[in-house]
Amino acid sequence: MSETYYTIKQLAYMAGTSKVTMFRYIKQKSIHETKHKGNANLYDESKKTLILKGFKGKSASNVSEMVHDETALIQELKSQLKAKDIQIDDLHLIIKQNQRLLDQQQQLNLATNRQNEKLLDGNADNTPQKVSESPNKDDTDGLEPNEDNHKVEDNKTPKKGFFDWLKRG
Repeated sequence: MSETYYTIKQLAYMAGTSKVTMFRYIKQKSIHETKHKGNANLYDESKKTLILKGFKGKSASNVSEMVHDETALIQELKSQLKAKDIQIDDLHLIIKQNQRLLDQQQQLNLATNRQNEKLLDGNADNTPQKVSESPNKDDTDGLEPNEDNHKVEDNKTPKKGFFDWLKRG
């Protein structure tokens, strides 16, 4: 009677896990293959039952540990979500306060600008123009000679250039 051999892929399928997980379990438990055909490790019926029995026992304990870990993780995530919700509420309050301050600042700037415009318009109306001044006259024009200020010609010696000494000769 020929004996049946199983590959890691077949054992993984029977255990309901992946090939990688099955390979790691077999390597961790130092279970050696019965036969080696090409690149495949083959296990006989006795090693198959040993692997599946050990793997199932391992899986059952892992499942309860995973459930416990998941519960703790869920509780931790819930507490983090509550903390984040509190932070978000605080940030909303800060945003509202900043918006209120910004509105007040804009209103203050607007009131200041209106006051400045009133002052500028008021000064323009309160200072009458001299009749002798023409409205087209610009302040950049030079002073026109009159009794108080008249042009005086300076009797200065002309400036001598660098090459004037050549002309003296």
